[in-house]
Amino acid sequence: MQPATCNFFAVKKKSLNENRKVERPSGLLAIVISFLIIASILTQLDVKPDYSNILDDISLLNENIFRLRLNAFIWLANSVFIIFLGPLILITFLPHGRSSSYLAAFLVSATGIIYLLYTATCFNIISIISEYSSLPDNESSILPSLAFSMLINKINLQLIGYTLTGISAFILGLLIVRTGYLPRIIGIMSIAGGLVYAVYGWLDSENLVFAAGRVLFVLSLMLFGSYLLLRGTKNKKLEKVIPPSN
Repeated sequence: MQPATCNFFAVKKKSLNENRKVERPSGLLAIVISFLIIASILTQLDVKPDYSNILDDISLLNENIFRLRLNAFIWLANSVFIIFLGPLILITFLPHGRSSSYLAAFLVSATGIIYLLYTATCFNIISIISEYSSLPDNESSILPSLAFSMLINKINLQLIGYTLTGISAFILGLLIVRTGYLPRIIGIMSIAGGLVYAVYGWLDSENLVFAAGRVLFVLSLMLFGSYLLLRGTKNKKLEKVIPPSN
């Protein structure tokens, strides 16, 4: 092997070893996000707004105000983590020369931004409900209309979030399958979960198919994070040509 070639592979191997400094926090963050997604699902309280029954909806939400606040704070933390996960995914895959990592990183961070807006809407709903319930005899006629508008906005942002989550998972899954730097089963699970999120999120989020897609997505995210944290990405083609270190 020529000295110049040896030097190239040595530099490449050093770069990949240094990439472990990014892969570990990326993996840890992905694991934390997956557990926060589970927590958000368990604390979620969905209300299909109907203006004719908006006062009943407000009453139901007011009775579960602690659950709403807990869910909102979970999404606040999770949306910030998702935004930061995007650049970490880019730094993780870019040393391997994968330009599609730019698209994956952008979509992941965009998903986090949408969920940040979703969280802000949740806090606005909580504020409106708290203010309305504190009024004597619930005299305000404006607050129910505002609550109805916010609930509609929340549903729309949630649907956009489902779509972006699905597309992000699909692109990231393709990146994993095509490169083989992580076990391809993770990519396949991510693709399947992403497709269900993107399609059934709009059709029927209470469908069993959507629930199964959620399970696949969360499991793929956990496995993705675990492999990055414990093992890291492996370029098998490069490992075949780079001699092992003494």
